[in-house]
Amino acid sequence: MASSIFSRPFFRFYGLLWRMALPFLKKSRRLADGWGERLAPENWLEPEFSPDQKGHCVDIWLQAASGGEARLAVSVCQALSKELPLKVLVATWTRQGRDVIEKALPILRESHPLLTLAVRFAPFDRPDIARRAIALARPRVVALMETELWPSLMAACREQGIPVHVLNGRITASTVNFGRRFSSLMKAVSPSSVHAISEHDRRGFAAIFPCLTQTMPNIKFDLAAELLSKALPEDEFHAEGPVFLFASVRSGEETRLPGQLKSIFTACPDACIAVVPRHLHRVEAWKSVLSDLGLSPLLVSEMQETISLPRGRVLIWDRFGDLPRLYASARAVFVGGSFGQGGQNFLESLAGGRVPCIGPSASNFLWAMNSEGGHVSLENSGLLRVAHTPREVIEIMLEQAESPRPRHEVRNAFQDWLIPRSGGSFIAGKILEKSLADD
Repeated sequence: MASSIFSRPFFRFYGLLWRMALPFLKKSRRLADGWGERLAPENWLEPEFSPDQKGHCVDIWLQAASGGEARLAVSVCQALSKELPLKVLVATWTRQGRDVIEKALPILRESHPLLTLAVRFAPFDRPDIARRAIALARPRVVALMETELWPSLMAACREQGIPVHVLNGRITASTVNFGRRFSSLMKAVSPSSVHAISEHDRRGFAAIFPCLTQTMPNIKFDLAAELLSKALPEDEFHAEGPVFLFASVRSGEETRLPGQLKSIFTACPDACIAVVPRHLHRVEAWKSVLSDLGLSPLLVSEMQETISLPRGRVLIWDRFGDLPRLYASARAVFVGGSFGQGGQNFLESLAGGRVPCIGPSASNFLWAMNSEGGHVSLENSGLLRVAHTPREVIEIMLEQAESPRPRHEVRNAFQDWLIPRSGGSFIAGKILEKSLADD
């Protein structure tokens, strides 16, 4: 029976690990934020949700890791029928993810007046917490965005007979290896269906889960198309010199890139360098490294509200939500996470009319870099530059800054590239609506 899943030795050991880890996790600034919600207390869903006649508080539970996945969740909500009175819970792990959902709430409420939407910090995956969260929400369907394969959450859904669908699915080699090692567990917690963003990912899911596995267009393409449908921001930051943007940089770049930044000022003394850490808790680390190199970094929060990007300075962006405007202001762009951490979303740079440069590690974005189904990759389309060393990053950016392609030309080429890849949000919405109809 499904109720026996949690009696397996794996979950006894897994639960013990969580109990040992929680005191240490509470010291993390990222996880201490919203700590009470992460424990799924009895009033976790108040005041937005209350049980219906069948005991369901929530129709759809969307599990989204952080800011990027939260944007996908918003896009899925926008694709849901406006005629259905639905209660949707988005569970996210980070403050950035929560901010994305809360910012979207007014627009969603206006476009979908029958939709009740709320966001909560995702419950920890300790077995008793995950079971309590599912018991409180009693969702009719659960959607796991991209890589959110939490064993206790999936087991709790299976225990309650709740269908689980992986949307925009991505999977890593380590997850596949884990799944093969614990094949009986994977069978016990298997989702109802997996909809992966590439054939490579589909094969990975199929290797560990005995369920329907299909491919779907990546919802990130829809987000990029939405950005392209809008004019470039008119209130882009005023820049006194060419802006070199290092967007969504992560710890993998903290020790590799700073030493190369002086060469930008050597070649272009009027440059302004904007460093935007992917996670705001890394701002101090960047400030320390850049200060040690004598670059005298300036935090954006220390500047006046109306920001003019000064020449000859390094700015560290310690606030969230300005990347679209920065892409519209930059002369050259590097998108981080690509020196050892799988990469970050570089499509926003193209929507801003700039061809991005990335490092050699972009395994999270093979769906955009590789050619599948006869489509040409971004790199072969001239819409992506890949550098293999930090020095090469600077060389490419200096080359781009000296002779940038017109923004409208980049945006038009990107729009043509996107057309055959769009539609993921619509498909995801229909998958969830069908699952609700089958309930």
